[in-house]
Amino acid sequence: MTDFITFLLLASFVGTILWMIQNMLTPVTRKYFSQSWHYYTGLVPVFFLLGGSEIISRLLSFMAPAHREANPIPGSGVISETYAQVSTIEQTAAHVRLWITQLFDNLIRISSSKEFTLIATVIWVVGALAFTVVNIQRYHAFKHSILRGSRANNDVQCPVQVIVSPHAPTPFIIGLWNPIVVLPDVPIEENKLAMILSHELVHLKRGDLFVKLIVFATNAIHWFNPASYAMNKQVSMYCELSCDEQVVRHMDAAGRRTYGETLLSMLEYGVMRRNVICTSSLCNPKKHMKRRLTHLMNEKKMKKPVFLLSLVVAIALVGGGGAAAYAAGSASKIPTHKQVVAGANVTVQNPDGTIQSFDKDGNLVPGKSKDSRAPKKLTTEEVVDRVTKHIEKGITVPQGYIEELPQKNLDALNERYHLKLQKTNKN
Repeated sequence: MTDFITFLLLASFVGTILWMIQNMLTPVTRKYFSQSWHYYTGLVPVFFLLGGSEIISRLLSFMAPAHREANPIPGSGVISETYAQVSTIEQTAAHVRLWITQLFDNLIRISSSKEFTLIATVIWVVGALAFTVVNIQRYHAFKHSILRGSRANNDVQCPVQVIVSPHAPTPFIIGLWNPIVVLPDVPIEENKLAMILSHELVHLKRGDLFVKLIVFATNAIHWFNPASYAMNKQVSMYCELSCDEQVVRHMDAAGRRTYGETLLSMLEYGVMRRNVICTSSLCNPKKHMKRRLTHLMNEKKMKKPVFLLSLVVAIALVGGGGAAAYAAGSASKIPTHKQVVAGANVTVQNPDGTIQSFDKDGNLVPGKSKDSRAPKKLTTEEVVDRVTKHIEKGITVPQGYIEELPQKNLDALNERYHLKLQKTNKN
């Protein structure tokens, strides 16, 4: 359970940081990039909240050793951090790691308590279940009220069922497996009805209801994180903006004005005031409608250079999130003092008779005297494995490990990694 709580906090931390960076860039990106770009890149933090942090962190961990093997570390006796070649991603992650190391070190100290872990897990489960149950009940209550007194509209040709409901606040589409387009029980002109159906069918074609369900699941998992609620609303807003953008893409100015008039006419009857799961409505709260109407008449046609720039920015967002995930993941694995002492399982006697103990990461463990009981020594295979990990991480190999290795194993490592590791006193 401790690993799960750490994973959950790590994912929430990285996703929130990435979402904040996106929002800081929005005043600039809004001027040049399309609404569809904002909609789909808005799902990048969602990806990290759902475990992308762990996926990217593991991927970078696998890539790092391969990079070093292709670019061998120059040998100069004992490996030094000064000469270690570190990948660009790792250098970026190192800067982030400096200020989050202490945070995760403290979290690990707290979460190491079984009582804390149990209480935190119970609170999280109760919160996630309560959030999910409340929203599912809200969905069923809303659907029941909409279907009450509704009637089928067979006068329009549409690939999905269309119904008219006296309780519908605005046109919207509802349902995942058997979607239904719901219209309010008011007179709608034929050309405006065509635009309304086009809007709802774009949602259906793009699978926006499934996207919203994924975002809802993210909100349920991270119910304790205020940013997840803001992400949910933000994705819904950009979903409608990008849908408008696609509907009016091939319209002239007159057609766009008609579409805007359609939104305003439906706004007179009501709006969807709550973000109900498995639904997507035509009209949002009034504070969002002004922005939608403004974008209708100012569509951004992304030229090739701008399109390429948008791809670069999107990739940079994913890469930035990956670097943060890698750094945070590394920081969260740093052993606390208690863990370091407990890991002292390599003991080496120096030529002057003193005894030194090293933990599993090669750090010197203080307070071990010559008369103290020596911890269990590692086998040759285990020492080779730990030396290999030090080399692949680009950090100094403790001399104690080198002294413990048989010469043939040491020669094999030197040959494999193009190094010149050597013992202080050759036998």
